Amino acid sequence: MKIMAEKKDLSYLTSLVYRAASSKNTIPVLSGLLLEASREKGLAMTATDMEIGIKVSSSDIEVIEEGTVLVNAHYFADFIKLLPDTKITVELNEETAKIVINYGRSSGYINTYREYEYPDLPLSQVEKKISLPQNILKTALKKTSFAAAATHFRQVFTGVLFDIMAGNQLNVVASDTHRLAYFTCPIPDYQGDPFSFIIPARTVTELMRVLDDSSDPINIAFTENNVLFFKEEILLFSRLIEGNYPNYEQVIPSTFNTTVCIKSDVLVDTLERARTMPSDDKLKIQHVIFSLNQSEAIVSAYSEIMGGIEEVIDDLQVQGDPEVKIAFNTGYFLDVVRILEAESENIQIQLSGSLGPALIKDPQKEDYLYVLVPLRTSN
Repeated sequence: MKIMAEKKDLSYLTSLVYRAASSKNTIPVLSGLLLEASREKGLAMTATDMEIGIKVSSSDIEVIEEGTVLVNAHYFADFIKLLPDTKITVELNEETAKIVINYGRSSGYINTYREYEYPDLPLSQVEKKISLPQNILKTALKKTSFAAAATHFRQVFTGVLFDIMAGNQLNVVASDTHRLAYFTCPIPDYQGDPFSFIIPARTVTELMRVLDDSSDPINIAFTENNVLFFKEEILLFSRLIEGNYPNYEQVIPSTFNTTVCIKSDVLVDTLERARTMPSDDKLKIQHVIFSLNQSEAIVSAYSEIMGGIEEVIDDLQVQGDPEVKIAFNTGYFLDVVRILEAESENIQIQLSGSLGPALIKDPQKEDYLYVLVPLRTSN
């Protein structure tokens, strides 16, 4: 095998793939990156740890000699990324079982694995289900995936739910049981029955890397207990999380006593400053007290060790019961306010007393909402 490419092109392809390789040494070939060079198809790269797998290809890479080679994914990616911006040749020396990488008058080499031991991606009996514009899916994942749990005894809460409803509607949901993020959009071309599936948070991270901001479609298909996201020259497969997601619609409150409309940039700045107060031993969760009256909101944070902060926001509108005092996890509150600040001048916060869940959204849109459960504090 021998290929020639610009460093930036080779580094870009590698960056899309290599994270899918295993970082553990239990099965060495799963830490590998498979390079397949063909004059007809160009260069294809594949990496998988059998939980997730990514394959990309490019016809822009010059193939001088066809062949296949398997190298350590993370080392190859790091090495290529640090090369100077110049023409690079990658060539397999079959006698030494090493690939030689030439760049200018310099060179390096990397040991290879036996590529015939590399597993095939589970691509048999693939059933395509739906297609979505890439920019819509990217937005849905950006607005929801952060709310999934890092760890949880119920594994479904560590993933993102795709719930295809009757009426060609897709709901994308993530929750750690203390908060819930919900995005909905139509899927006009879908003709099948309602169904749902849950993808791991790690899959979301890698999927976000391969999605672009265009309206070009990304296809979603299934085989056994795997989901495949694919478009031209890029394919990502992932194991699905097994289990039934709880009825999230029951968690979304529908009645409120108080509705507040507040400037998003002002609230972001206030919460950023409040977050400088460290948490204390009494309540280990960093939090803010959000106090309302008819004319203003007071946002306060306190630390026995470090000090306190109290800010008054008087540029707001309050409807309903104006007297509310409620405590929120500062980071959870700030997460959604940052997202909404990027698209809206104002944020709507709907409350049902000091212990009921809050619903936070853009007052001009109905496709996204965020449910935040308040904290019980002694303050």
